[in-house]
Amino acid sequence: MATTLSAPKVIRRVRQRLQLSQEALSRALNATKGAIQHWERGRNNPDLARLLALRQLCPTGPERKELDGLIKQTQTDVAPLPNDAGKGEQKATRYTHLYTDQGTIRLLRKENDRLHNQVTRLETALKKREEEAERLRVLESIVKGVLEGSKSDLRAKVGESGAASSDNA
Repeated sequence: MATTLSAPKVIRRVRQRLQLSQEALSRALNATKGAIQHWERGRNNPDLARLLALRQLCPTGPERKELDGLIKQTQTDVAPLPNDAGKGEQKATRYTHLYTDQGTIRLLRKENDRLHNQVTRLETALKKREEEAERLRVLESIVKGVLEGSKSDLRAKVGESGAASSDNA
């Protein structure tokens, strides 16, 4: 295995192994079709969360081993480990510029905004589901009431017809 894996090739191989179109993979990873295209063309790289989600979809085999290597490589790029434990120097990566104070703050704000938007979407979805559940509970109670009323009406009719038939006998 090469020291640096080609993310576009790994992602394409995994997608083909899963026998998914770019659009189907985008739905599975909650990404856009354009994002998948950019990943496979090498214009952008997927974030670590999407790579981990892709790993969960991928069956064991050589593609998964390559994906594991890509995940480790991405983890190293995002949070580099020291080259020499004694010296404590960090490996230079394409993300080195993010470790300056302003870069870190910018990254944290961007991630915070992304997470805030995600929480807002989830809260909205949860509220909708709770409202739907409440509507279902109301409908269920209405149906139960109607059925109980119908049941008691039928019992009364059966009781009347039974009493009438015993009077005729």
